[in-house]
Amino acid sequence: MEYYSPTDLKEAYALLGRYGASAIPVAGSTFFMGHREELFDEVEAVVDIKRLGLSYLRLEGGRLKIGATTTLAGIQKSELTARGVFRIFADTVSELNIKEVRNMATIGGEVCIAGEVDMPTTLLAYDADIVIGSSKGTRVLSMQKFHRGYLNNALETGEIVIEVQVPQPRNGTGGGFGKFERTAADLPIVNACVRMALGKNGVADEVAIAVGAATAAGVPVRVAAAEKAVTGKKVDDALIAEAAEAAGAIDCVDDFRASARLRSRWVRCAVEDAMKKAVAHARTGD
Repeated sequence: MEYYSPTDLKEAYALLGRYGASAIPVAGSTFFMGHREELFDEVEAVVDIKRLGLSYLRLEGGRLKIGATTTLAGIQKSELTARGVFRIFADTVSELNIKEVRNMATIGGEVCIAGEVDMPTTLLAYDADIVIGSSKGTRVLSMQKFHRGYLNNALETGEIVIEVQVPQPRNGTGGGFGKFERTAADLPIVNACVRMALGKNGVADEVAIAVGAATAAGVPVRVAAAEKAVTGKKVDDALIAEAAEAAGAIDCVDDFRASARLRSRWVRCAVEDAMKKAVAHARTGD
C-alpha cells in the first residue's frame, strides 16, 4: 500500500485517477481507522487530502462555505457559528462528547460516511449543497441527493468532496439539535435537527425537520408530515407535541443497539427537544 500527501488539488486528482477504485482519500481518518480491516483489504493507495487548502469557513454570496477538511472543532470555534443563524453548526458539534474526535474528524468525512453521524442531519435541515471535485471539474449535489443509502454516497471513482455550502437563513430563523446515544463514545441512536423561521405573532413561516441515525433508510430524512403540522401555525407546546408525534411515525431501523419501537419513541423526544431549542433560538436570535 502506498501513502501520498499531495499539496494541490491537481496532484490529488491525478493520484485518484491513477489508482481508481483502489485509492482511498482520507483526512481525519476517524471513521476509516475504526473500520480498517474491512475497508483497507483492497486498497493500493491512501491519498491524504489535509494539505490541499480545504480547511476554512467563510461567508460569501449569502452562503456559508466550509472546506472539506475543516475539523468539527474548527466549526465549533469559528466566529461565524458562535451566534446568529449559523449557531446550529457549533451546537451540533457540541453534542459530540469525544474531544479527540472533534479535533480530528472533518465535515467532508462526516458527509461521506452516510451513516450514524450528526452533521449530515443538520446539513439536510439547512438545505446544504455538497461541492464535488475531480480532474473533470466540479459538480454540486444537494445533501438530500448526495446520500444514496447506508454507507453509500454519490461520489464516483476519482472524486472527492471539496466544500459544503449552506444558504444563509432569513432573519428570525432558529435552529435546534437533539440526540440520543447509549454512551458518550457510542454512535448516535437517534438525532434530529429543526430549522424554523418565526413570523408575526410567533407563526412558523418556514420549517424543516430532519431525523438521522434511526431511519430504516440508513441516512437522514426530512419528515414532511411533521413539517406540515407546524408550518403556518402559531407555535406552542401543543403544536410541538403534535409535530413530534408525526415525526415518530417514520420507519425506524431495528438492530442490536435499539429496537425500532424504542427508536420511534426517541425520535419523538429528539424532535420535540430540537423544536423547543429552535423556537428559543428564533426568538432571541443569539
